[in-house]
Parts: sequence; structure tokens; C-alpha cells
Amino acid sequence: MGDEEVDDTPSNDVDILPIAREEAHRTIENQIQTLDDIDSKAARILRINLVLLGILLTGLSIATPSQGSAPFSYDDLANVYNYAGIVFLLLSTGVAAITYTASSLQAGIGPNDLREILDNDFTDRQNLAGLVDSYADWIEYNYQINSKNAPLGTLTLLLLIFAMVSVTLGVKQAITGAVEWWVLVGVILLLSVVIYLTGIIEQVRRWNRVRE
Repeated sequence: MGDEEVDDTPSNDVDILPIAREEAHRTIENQIQTLDDIDSKAARILRINLVLLGILLTGLSIATPSQGSAPFSYDDLANVYNYAGIVFLLLSTGVAAITYTASSLQAGIGPNDLREILDNDFTDRQNLAGLVDSYADWIEYNYQINSKNAPLGTLTLLLLIFAMVSVTLGVKQAITGAVEWWVLVGVILLLSVVIYLTGIIEQVRRWNRVRE
């Protein structure tokens, strides 16, 4: 045993193409799952926004035109914070619709690819190599789509948060007559932290890198 020499020469028995195809297929599936998650969240937020818009507009429509015995009137509710809340809700709804409808992934091999494989005279290995090369193009394309949809999905949620905070401030002003400066500072700081923690800044940077 001690006199036997160990052959350190790398073995070439492993065919990397089938392994690469399987890994590429799994990557495509993960990309599709990621986009499906983004679409599902955008659809849920879209429904939530429509409900909130209905509630908010209904509340404004039934508010009393004058003070009377009510805690606040329509004139009190018609302040800049509530107007901004409605705008944020509308923007969130629009971005959610764009996010939901802008998805166009490459799910894998298509009919034209199959016909090309059947009609050509390439060997099985050449066909497999071409398929792996096509997977590389699909993965790159899907990465670009996901890089665009990720910040759009996050922006949809942020705009909804902005809308809720703005409407809350609007109701406070309607009830108390004013929104103190320290409340505004606290809200701005809190929203800044939320924006940072959502990762939208890095998502936008990645989108810009992909677009270049």
C-alpha cells in the first residue's frame, strides 16, 4: 500500500452540462416564485387600497357640513394631510397595478426552441449545450425583470404606509385643530427608518446597475 502512487490528475468523468441544466432550471423556478410573491403582495395591496379609498371617501361624504354637535366637520377633515393621504393611496394603487401587470418572465423552453431541436442535425450534447446557453439568457432576463419589480412592490407598500400616516395626521388635526411640530418630526424620523429597513434604496441601486 505504501509503495502505491496516488494519481492527483483531475478526473474528467463528470459531465457538467446536465448538472448545469438542472441548476439553471431550479434558478428559473426560484425566479418565477419570487415574482409570483411580488405579484401576490401587489394584488393584496391593490384590494386593500380600494377598500381604504372607499372608506375614506365615504367618511368625507357623510361628514357634517358644520360643527354642530359633531366632534369635527367636513371642513375640518378637508385638510392637507387627508388630501395627501388620498393622493398617496391613489399612487399606491397605480404602482400596485403596474407591478402586477408588468411581469413578463421567461419560464423556460418554448415551442420554437423545441422545433429547432427537432429540425436540426446537432448531436444530443450540442442540443444540451444550446439549451444551457438559452437558460443563461432566460436567467439574465428574469433577473432584470425581478430587479425592476422588487422596488415597485416595495414602493407600493411604502405609499400605503404614507397614506395611513397622513390620514392619521389629518384626523388628528380635524379633532385637535393642529399637528404639533414634534409630532411631524417624530413621524418623519419613523418613516425614514421604515424606508431604510425596507431595503428600497439598495433595490433601486440594483435596478440602476442592471439597466446600465
